[in-house]
Amino acid sequence: MKKALVLLCCFWLALALTACGSGDEDKAGKTAGESASAAPSLVPEAAETAPAVPASLPPATPEEKARADRMVDFYNTAAAALSGGWYGLPDVLLNNARAYLEDWRLAARPAVRGARGDAARGLAPAKGLFPAATEAQLAQWVRDMDKALDAMLADYKSLERYVKDDSVIDDGVRGKKLVESLGASHAVFMAARDSYLEIVEARAAQAEEVLLRDHPLQRQIVAAEKIFSLFRKAAGLLGPEKPDKEALEKLRRELESVLAKAGRPPFPASPELERSYRAFLKEAALFPEGLARGLAEGFYSPLRRDLNSIAARSREAYNAFARAANQS
Repeated sequence: MKKALVLLCCFWLALALTACGSGDEDKAGKTAGESASAAPSLVPEAAETAPAVPASLPPATPEEKARADRMVDFYNTAAAALSGGWYGLPDVLLNNARAYLEDWRLAARPAVRGARGDAARGLAPAKGLFPAATEAQLAQWVRDMDKALDAMLADYKSLERYVKDDSVIDDGVRGKKLVESLGASHAVFMAARDSYLEIVEARAAQAEEVLLRDHPLQRQIVAAEKIFSLFRKAAGLLGPEKPDKEALEKLRRELESVLAKAGRPPFPASPELERSYRAFLKEAALFPEGLARGLAEGFYSPLRRDLNSIAARSREAYNAFARAANQS
């Protein structure tokens, strides 16, 4: 039996969910280990580069499926670790700091469940899953992320002390410098995280090709991958304080097009399963609407929170569809 490939999608907006450590990571880890006969999966970016598997290919061997399962399981674990908890903290810290510059109030650092070392261990692949050189490079990117996170935490603590110290009267000069430093460390963190994911996602996409051979819902699954890959691209475009509006508008139009195509019939499954998939599409369709508001009014902190919530709810809706498909 194939394992259920219910993945946490990897998307990061300028604001990560403020409920860091809320338990989503644990839920994702449990879901990734379930067994099932159908295998909907989210492997961001795979749909952009990987062509559809020709129907003439022979079914995957048990050995091929087992190795593919291991790779996707690792991607599940790494995606969960990087989308929340300690490794979701940099997005929260930067957004809080930028919000401080808007209203001169600084939110407290969110509590994070679990030990940081445990989160890092989730990013270490089992021996033999990658070539030794690739494994070493992945480990280096994790070290780079940890170093950048340490720098951000130190700056944020300094910013907290500065905000509370009423004796300092400098018209926010030092606060602005600390926010700039937070932004620089965040850029380093994101570069390392994106480099890490580029490698892991590519391998997971290859594994998914094996597991999706002759899958009746292959078109719908690939469309979902494309939607989440566009969420992730939006995250990158929303990272700078002044986003590239032209690029965001182009992405918004592309996302609307993908959503429209994803909803086209036929849907080769039960009406109940189709309703579950369309619930996911309905939630995801709120994202381009949010982008349109931001392009018209500006991407202020509240809207960034809304976009992040939409992305999270879309993930939850897709995972609900995937669980239903795996049980059918």
